[in-house]
Amino acid sequence: MNEPTQVDETIYVQQIERDGYSIVENVISRDDVRVLIDAVAALPIGDEIRRKRSTYGVRNLLEICPEVRKLAASAPIRSLVTPILGDDCFAARAIFFDKTPDANWKLGWHQDSVISVRERIEVSGFVGWSQKAGVRQVQPPAEVLANMLAIRVHLDESHADNGPLRVLPGSHKFGWLDDEIDAWKRNVAEVVCQVSVGGVVAMHPLLIHASSASVEPTHRRVIHIEFAAEELPGGLEWNQRVRPS
Repeated sequence: MNEPTQVDETIYVQQIERDGYSIVENVISRDDVRVLIDAVAALPIGDEIRRKRSTYGVRNLLEICPEVRKLAASAPIRSLVTPILGDDCFAARAIFFDKTPDANWKLGWHQDSVISVRERIEVSGFVGWSQKAGVRQVQPPAEVLANMLAIRVHLDESHADNGPLRVLPGSHKFGWLDDEIDAWKRNVAEVVCQVSVGGVVAMHPLLIHASSASVEPTHRRVIHIEFAAEELPGGLEWNQRVRPS
């Protein structure tokens, strides 16, 4: 991995706190990008992987892909997380998604709403239990997600025509906004997150965001890594805790 990207930490932290996201270019090298692309493409078919003609979605990357575990523990990535969550932070979940002519999906405006845990334990405020590819998922209280940070590593350029991430700045500060998303859409100008190969979008999970289908679909590969730093209540445990050894 590269040396950590040099960013103005004060400005970066202020933007994350104010807007709920920040774009940082040139976080990992093109050589590292190629290693990650090849590693994901080589994963054996299993419940974690969605394919049409090529891989377009993978769950549980921390569990099944050593190269992504290495990425999550690397200095360039952690340099974007520790100013927000502190040195004790760890990667708790990672997923991969792509947009191709065969899988040109879109997502409406929403907030990320689930975490992955080791086993189901009934704890007040944790609802909507499910199991995907063998891993338990649950919607926690909003304050759990408010104390997390997602790092979206771009393996391809993300531009206006290939279904980039779109965000509503500032919407991460107010907990669950299920009944207020339409008002946010009316009153806040969306930002289109255009990112070069090897760049990163850091974002709060509660930030309202969306993604359109590509106008001219090619690859738009992203590795999405979620970080936390706090313990869960009531005996619940994060399914993964990846940090430097």
